Amino acid sequence: MNTTALIRLILRRDRVWQPLWILSVALFVATTVATIRQLLPTRDAVLHYVEEIARNPVILLLQGPAYGDSVGAAAAQQRAAATTIFAALASIVLLVKHTRSDEEQGRRELVGSAAVGRRAPLTAALTVVLGANLMLAALIAVVGVSAGLPPAGSLAWGLTAASGGWVGAALAAVAVQLTQSARVAGAAAFTVFFAAYLLRGVSDLGGPGMEWLGWLVPNGWFLRARAFGGEQWWVFALVAAFVAAMAWAAFALSARRDLGAGLLPPRLGPARAPAGLRGPLGLAWRTHRGAALAWITGAAFIGAGLGLGGQTAVETFGQSGALDYWAGRTGEDDPARIFFKLVVYELAVFSVSLYAIMTVLRLRGDEATELFLSGPVSRTRWAAAHLLFAVTVPVAMLVIAGLALGLGTGDFAGGLALTTVILPGIWVMAGIAVAAFGLFRRAGAVVGWTALVLTIALEVAWEVGLVNDSLFMISPFAHVHYSTLASPGPGTLAGLTVVAAGLAAVGLYGLRRRDLTL
Repeated sequence: MNTTALIRLILRRDRVWQPLWILSVALFVATTVATIRQLLPTRDAVLHYVEEIARNPVILLLQGPAYGDSVGAAAAQQRAAATTIFAALASIVLLVKHTRSDEEQGRRELVGSAAVGRRAPLTAALTVVLGANLMLAALIAVVGVSAGLPPAGSLAWGLTAASGGWVGAALAAVAVQLTQSARVAGAAAFTVFFAAYLLRGVSDLGGPGMEWLGWLVPNGWFLRARAFGGEQWWVFALVAAFVAAMAWAAFALSARRDLGAGLLPPRLGPARAPAGLRGPLGLAWRTHRGAALAWITGAAFIGAGLGLGGQTAVETFGQSGALDYWAGRTGEDDPARIFFKLVVYELAVFSVSLYAIMTVLRLRGDEATELFLSGPVSRTRWAAAHLLFAVTVPVAMLVIAGLALGLGTGDFAGGLALTTVILPGIWVMAGIAVAAFGLFRRAGAVVGWTALVLTIALEVAWEVGLVNDSLFMISPFAHVHYSTLASPGPGTLAGLTVVAAGLAAVGLYGLRRRDLTL
């Protein structure tokens, strides 16, 4: 009972965040289609891409094969898998926020004191998240049709992205019943989703003989919907059945546990904490170590994949003549080299910035640790300990990714130079997040994520010629760009570092002056 009221409450709480992520993914699709049209302006260029590039082992593992020989099929091969990951991540975060996080912070107990059924909170959260992904599917279909792509393929791409969100939400619904921590539940759900994604990649990499492996996981179902390549609509029935089964399991498990508890009891720690955990830095290490190691491992994996196979694929693509326009747009003479730098740049900028902002914004959740701050610990020390990870872990990620890039060519110095030059731009994004957190309280998360979305929008708009050089220079990454537009010398890098430090100082000052709020 009162499920409808809880749905309205969730929509009210997420009135900014939900539209923001839906529009961001739709914008990502729109810019992808525009970019592919410029990179593959002719029929021969599309055929060359499908026959040569899409068969590269690294691309098969990370993106999957192309199921057609049209611009839409090439665009879907490039970015459909990424849209499923974005949708799954957002769905997991939202589902956990409105279930397990509410239990941790006492909101669920307050709501339960009214005339609210036991299943109502989970029902409301699932309804909103599944509905948001349905809206995402419709919006991607509209974007595709508006760009001149076939309606059937556009709808299939939209449903593919939504399926990623639906599966992620279903996994999170089960995870929040099993664990007692919101962070553990979210990490567990996304780990299972990404493991299934990699299993699908292995099946595509293995060819027809390994195709059966991909059908064992939901990611293999919806990524084989064959958008723009003879759509297989029946795979979405498999997704619906999986989501329904996971939802049923979640409700069944919910009835078997106490409020605030998980079916799997948390592991007991030692009776006495080690000396290293008795200060702000030790607490920050305990909080961030799992995520930091996972992101560093991912950076090594992706860097090695690009170093061992990506450069060969890009060189073959560059020889086709499809990148001549791109080379002229960026001021480079070698199309293959500039495209390889673009691939590395985008992966490094967007993924590492994502980690840095997420790390900073975890401070908001830690404001509930009033007991820790009631001791002889200042707010500045507490926040600076977390900020240290937002600054140093990106260094490790970019250094390891740069070294891994050199595995294929032996040019380790060149790989390091390609990745580490981006670091000051990452620090500026972290500084913006700190300033937003310190000055804007609850709106800080919205400001931090909006800053990242705007920098991505500026980047993609510049790449397709919708934004001129002067406007693009607003972005911190324009000054460490892969093209000849930027000249990232010592002065530029030092200037960006000073800007990042200034933003962080403003945020820490604002944090000292305001009340702590959840």
